[in-house]
Amino acid sequence: MVTWSLLPKALAHRSALVRLTGAAAIGVVGFVVAWTVAYVVLPEGAMRFTLGLLPTLDARSDSAGVAATLFIWNAAFGFGVIALASLYSIGPISLAYFAPWTWLVRFGIALGTNSFALFVPGARVPPLDIRSIVSHAGIPELIAYVVLATVLANASLWRQRRITDRHLVRVRYLRDIRLTRLELSLVVVAFALLAGAALLETSQIARLQAL
Repeated sequence: MVTWSLLPKALAHRSALVRLTGAAAIGVVGFVVAWTVAYVVLPEGAMRFTLGLLPTLDARSDSAGVAATLFIWNAAFGFGVIALASLYSIGPISLAYFAPWTWLVRFGIALGTNSFALFVPGARVPPLDIRSIVSHAGIPELIAYVVLATVLANASLWRQRRITDRHLVRVRYLRDIRLTRLELSLVVVAFALLAGAALLETSQIARLQAL
């Protein structure tokens, strides 16, 4: 109980590193639980219809174009959703956190059920397969989302006191937001991770398309 009571304080802490630790801990727990439950309970391909259509770009003949497309899409959509959500908070908790946490849970379910758009039949990944975690392009991408959410967690413009409260209170203006050097460095790290994820995903798509 003490640990859970400290999490809201950690997520709204002045230090970006403390916020990152708290956000990562919650994300990892959600990811592992979702992966385990999906592998044990759900059938293969259970979420495939929700995870997008088969890519139409050919990563074998235009790897640079595919990597650029993936990076731009993930930056525009993923970072865009997080930036928009960061404008609001419920109590001390920024809504920016909820997008990467949700995507981590979805990714865990996808791993456990082999529900990716490009897949090898029968290649479900058992929980906590370290090799799959390290080699999968989704991991650096999701880490990038958590990092950006951490940076923007204390940048809310409007706040609800509680989830049942419909009244928004203005807490600052956009011009009042100031990022520290550490936070600016973490933004650069987030973009670098997203670029690396795009390159890794392009190479993985090319291998699968060659099968």
